[in-house]
Amino acid sequence: MNFIRNYFQKRTNNFLVNQDYEFAKQLNQAIDELASSGKSKYGQLIHIEGIFLDITDRTQAHPRVPFATEDRSGKFANLVKEFGFGNRKIIWKPSELFNVENYMAESWFPAGLEMYTQEFNELTVAKELYCEREISFLEYFFKRLDTYDICEMPTFLKYYEGVDLEKYKKKIRRITANFPYINARNEEI
Repeated sequence: MNFIRNYFQKRTNNFLVNQDYEFAKQLNQAIDELASSGKSKYGQLIHIEGIFLDITDRTQAHPRVPFATEDRSGKFANLVKEFGFGNRKIIWKPSELFNVENYMAESWFPAGLEMYTQEFNELTVAKELYCEREISFLEYFFKRLDTYDICEMPTFLKYYEGVDLEKYKKKIRRITANFPYINARNEEI
């Protein structure tokens, strides 16, 4: 029975990883559109990046970031719905419902991480540096992955079992290689 459970868990994990790649591509497009509009603001960029950080956090400790969804179109749309997979896609647009100050003040980590004092402090510093735009959200994202792996956060381990984290990070880097990075002074770097 464990073999079957492990097999399906690994398939689920591979599905989630592939979904993360698709989210990274969508995020890349959303950031490009925001940057090309010439109207991008600090809070808007944080909001769009926050959606990615929220939906890719397997511990579900990251604060919920509001985003809208819409029906996915296509010839298999109804079939996909009937099989119970849902057929929604994220609308990667800033929302008035997002408050950047409240978001940054919230706790971003699972409670169990506090038992690992050094790692907790390092991730807290990474969060602060990200919030101050001293590091990119990808640097924060990779630090979070590494920290959760080192500290063996249970839900993280469950949903990344069988996943080569280095290969995963390399592909995310490749997908997001052209991200414009805007610091806290709204300067593109």
